Amino acid sequence: MLRAVSSIYIESKAFAVVRRDVIKLFRTTAYSGTTSNQTVLAGASPSKQDPVPLQSTPLPTPPSPPSQPPPRGPRRGWFTATAVALTASVGGVYFYRKLNNNEEEQQLKLESKEESEEIEGTPIPSSAESLPRHVDYLVVGGGTAAFAALRAIRSVKPEARVLLVSEEIALPYMRPPLNKELWREPDLATRAADPDTLVFHQWNGKRRRLAYEPNSFYLPTEKLREGSPGAGVARGWTVTALDVDKHEAKLSARGTTATLTYDKCLIATGARAKRCAALRAARGAGLALALRSARDAARLDAALQRSRGNVVVLGGGAHACELAASLAERLRDTDKRVVMMFREATPLADELPDYLAAHLARTLQTLGVDLLPNTEVTDSRVSSEQVYLQLSKVGGEEISPRSEEEGSELVASLVVECVGIEPNTELAASSGLEVHPDLGGVVVNAEMQARAGVFAAGDAACFHEPLLGRRRVARHDHAVASGRVAGANMAALEPPRPYTHQPMLWTDVGPRLGYEAIGIIDSRLPTVGVFSADAVTEAGAITNREEDAATKQIVLEVGKEIPSESASSKDASKETDGEIPSSGTSLQRSATSSEPSSRSYERGVVFYLKDKRVVGVLLWNLFNRMHIARQVLKQGEFEDMFEVAKLFSLHEED
Repeated sequence: MLRAVSSIYIESKAFAVVRRDVIKLFRTTAYSGTTSNQTVLAGASPSKQDPVPLQSTPLPTPPSPPSQPPPRGPRRGWFTATAVALTASVGGVYFYRKLNNNEEEQQLKLESKEESEEIEGTPIPSSAESLPRHVDYLVVGGGTAAFAALRAIRSVKPEARVLLVSEEIALPYMRPPLNKELWREPDLATRAADPDTLVFHQWNGKRRRLAYEPNSFYLPTEKLREGSPGAGVARGWTVTALDVDKHEAKLSARGTTATLTYDKCLIATGARAKRCAALRAARGAGLALALRSARDAARLDAALQRSRGNVVVLGGGAHACELAASLAERLRDTDKRVVMMFREATPLADELPDYLAAHLARTLQTLGVDLLPNTEVTDSRVSSEQVYLQLSKVGGEEISPRSEEEGSELVASLVVECVGIEPNTELAASSGLEVHPDLGGVVVNAEMQARAGVFAAGDAACFHEPLLGRRRVARHDHAVASGRVAGANMAALEPPRPYTHQPMLWTDVGPRLGYEAIGIIDSRLPTVGVFSADAVTEAGAITNREEDAATKQIVLEVGKEIPSESASSKDASKETDGEIPSSGTSLQRSATSSEPSSRSYERGVVFYLKDKRVVGVLLWNLFNRMHIARQVLKQGEFEDMFEVAKLFSLHEED
């Protein structure tokens, strides 16, 4: 608030100074070199827009005027001076604001980075003397991509010496359970504090270790220093600098520094959570948290146990949906409620067609999640261990009060920030590696190589893909596959192989809704959705037609802008850049409506189209069919999307 006030004050002062200087400049320029018959400028507009036409006032007639007034001097001088002055003032204010916004953004990044770098426990090893002076392969990062690369290197060259450097004390572990399965485990606050020994129940009831491998899988770093082959982990250590030309890395941990050399290096630094600027006070009080690590899960569970009111999940993406559903299930038998707040009209509005996003919203409500769509937090304050969130409708509208006591404020005991992620590229940038200005991430070629001897993988890599162009994706499947390719290419005795894998994603929202997807999943693209009629429910919405085979009962949803029900199939095809079947099926198509569909969709497939080509496939409650989706994406162009949908066996439940 003080920063905003100071900004207004400084800018007001700046305009006052500019106005005074401009008027002075006008007068000085006008009076210099004039005669008694010339017009004197009386004033100038202080606006930062184009100057208002200036008025002229004649001076009193002198006692003995000349017969003819001398010609007026050129006016270009004061026009130029005025333009320069106004441009300088407006430019100064613009750059001041720009600098102020950049400082705010950098401060948020710094806070997020500092929080992610907080280390609990003693680094392992605790001294630089226990680290090797040289390794064959240096892996920077402790996530899925880093571990996949380590394993690939060891499989190709078991005699190699590999060092993985992780900022976390924990051994490498999987991240997807942090949003879902872990929240079914009791005493998570204590158990998640030690991810190395944490075991959880999977969706099929089987128990699984969170860490990829136990401590016995790794070689002590002291053995690496002695020259023994194997893979070691420096836990709680950070790579602060890379000299790409000298193949040298600098490490630090709790004030201790070390330097080592390497033959090849992988940057798999992952991503960190974005933070909301309006929640700075709540973060300072420990009442606004993010979830990116097992340690974050332990903190969040401890905060849940202390909370005594609303738990707000901020964000409308897949991460927020999964976590909101998991927290609602965990808090079901308490008086606490989960509120999910997001800027869009529906959850996952950026990915799903309107009708599926509406179905997802109803599913979340059924699970006990309160939804606040089209809403953002503009400010917050903390009082008595509660967070008071100042709300506004997206677009500047006033929000309707939730109660007379609250007004436009929402009182919460805890806020979980799920507003996106950003790649950790500071090390790469400071090392002279190229970082993509728009997509983020270290720019790599098809072999996941950034420069000679330096590779990147996972969330921090921006790679080129032949079918879909240059991309950066944050998916578990991509972390595994890209880390595996990068590691194999680092250790390969043969020519490197390109990364051609199409990474998939999956999302589970509660026990009855899940989807898998591949390619570009963007709701702005035209979509064609095909669903089994027996899996689409709405009272009176579907009229079964007599058919010889029940397998011909199909419901077709065409994008977001389908023509009226009487429009021809040809017109509908034109709208969606795809062919709509016209015979041989019991085809039922949703009519145009300004409101999202009220149907419930239990099983189907959605195709995302661009330039008459399939660029994305989403399997809605359909599993074990990703191999078909990959083939569809590879071929790309089809004459009849309905026939393509038949390949997915929509009527067969898993």
